[in-house]
Amino acid sequence: MVHQRHKDAGRRPAQLGEGQDPQTRQWIRIYREYEDSCKRSGLVDFAELLLRAFELLRDNATLRAHYQSRFRQVLVDEFQDTNAIQYHWLKLFAGGHNNLFVVGDDDQSIYGWRGALVDNILKFEKDHPGTKVIRLEQNYRSTGNILKAANAVIAHNEGRLGKELWTDGEDGKRIELYTAFNEIDEARFVLDRIQSWEAAGHKRAEVAILYRSNAQSRVFEEQLVQAGTPYRVYGGLRLLRARRNQGRACLSETGGEPPR
Repeated sequence: MVHQRHKDAGRRPAQLGEGQDPQTRQWIRIYREYEDSCKRSGLVDFAELLLRAFELLRDNATLRAHYQSRFRQVLVDEFQDTNAIQYHWLKLFAGGHNNLFVVGDDDQSIYGWRGALVDNILKFEKDHPGTKVIRLEQNYRSTGNILKAANAVIAHNEGRLGKELWTDGEDGKRIELYTAFNEIDEARFVLDRIQSWEAAGHKRAEVAILYRSNAQSRVFEEQLVQAGTPYRVYGGLRLLRARRNQGRACLSETGGEPPR
């Protein structure tokens, strides 16, 4: 939203003027009214917490000097996910000590829609002369083929710090790609692979289905239940349960009784 974007950049409505066109003026008016409503209700959102923390440190020299002397070494993790106001706050917080230790990966910057700026990590060396960059390129999780594919894809990104992931392990199996027609086709393909794995003498306990959001589990669960394949959901709620009734699998939402 517009107020979020401006707060992330440290801008209050009074700093925006009236705007050059009707649409901009309307957005600024909405931002101003939103702030007024929050003040009347005694409410703050997350962006407001960040902005107030920055303004407090910026405008109160005594407080700023206190924290700069108290914390001389500052460590920041997931630095690629910081936004503009967090970056400016860190510069104030670190003061003249210049003892900032940041950990991040510019190739993993995916929260731009939340205001995160990958530029923060890209310009860090320029803003902090004498910075030493340590690249952690050895990978202990993935096989060689997976890392080669990842390196080939990410190499097309512009404005990278640059790194080459590698492993001293095996290359492993070649990567296979299947383009499903829709989510049902995808779930059926996954189920076919599981059944082939089981038919080859392997255990179902060694199989896991990974999906991005909990909402995607439903179609997988439907296919598993209809095939009579037992499963367990980790890190979320099981959406479906089944009961055999005269040779048919009856599905119901968890919490309700299946149809008789």
